[in-house]
Amino acid sequence: MKSQRKLPVLAAIAVLMLAITACGSNTPAEAPGEPSPTASPSPAESAASPSPSPAAQPSSSPAEESQVIQGTGIYVGQIDNHSVEIKTEEGATSFELGTGLEEAPEALSMDDPVVFEYVERSVEGDSSVLQRVLSKLEKSADSGVAAPSQAALPKSKSFSLTLEGMKEEKTAALAAGNGYSLYVFDIFTFDAKTGRLAMKVDPEYYAEITKLPSDFNLDSLKQEGEKELSSTGKVTALDQKERDRRMSGIRLYLTAMGNGLTREYAVKEIAGQGYVIRLNIPQHEASEGFGPHVYASLDSLVSQ
Repeated sequence: MKSQRKLPVLAAIAVLMLAITACGSNTPAEAPGEPSPTASPSPAESAASPSPSPAAQPSSSPAEESQVIQGTGIYVGQIDNHSVEIKTEEGATSFELGTGLEEAPEALSMDDPVVFEYVERSVEGDSSVLQRVLSKLEKSADSGVAAPSQAALPKSKSFSLTLEGMKEEKTAALAAGNGYSLYVFDIFTFDAKTGRLAMKVDPEYYAEITKLPSDFNLDSLKQEGEKELSSTGKVTALDQKERDRRMSGIRLYLTAMGNGLTREYAVKEIAGQGYVIRLNIPQHEASEGFGPHVYASLDSLVSQ
């Protein structure tokens, strides 16, 4: 009898469990791996999955921003260890030597025709000032790049000379020789036929300019110069630093001293054209003024 009383109770429990199961099955099942459509992400989930942002664009380097500019001109000379001057259509222009071009000026002489490439960069702290930085500087093989003609040169030019320890501005007049032009100071006479530049007060102070053939041989000229100067005294060849102190574009410079006389034999090259320059310098009263004037005149020589 006791077991018969338990059956209604068990049946009631079973009915209750079925009802609970039926209520739970009314909620839509979620597909594996898909979030509930009504569920909002938690703060932690939001931080872990930020919304995508646009990809950053790469910034251009200074080299990419600057356009490489090509040019041709006439090499004037080295201003300092890191800059040179080139005569272009704009006139004499300074350029910075870029990386790898530190030794480039050693292969060039004054008035050499050159080809070059450079970029323009703003000076740090002042964007209005541009630096021209060379990436290429070479002597031009094109003979079409020529030195200025005499017609393009001014009739007179001012030079800064050091005389008796003082800086002075002196003016010289343009003169034409055999295949060249140069500026002559009023203390000199100039004979275009012989190429002799001599002091008026003492003609024994002079320089003679001789145009060389296009196929001149520097070794042969050195032998010639040594032979000519040996009668004066011991012949000395000047190094590059000493040559540059006197004139630019010098390929060879020999000197000898003896019996109150200095004689010099130099080979100067301008835009591929060579010249022999012979100097006669007595040790008289006028010797101090002769040097600064004659070297400035000879350094102004332009091939025509």
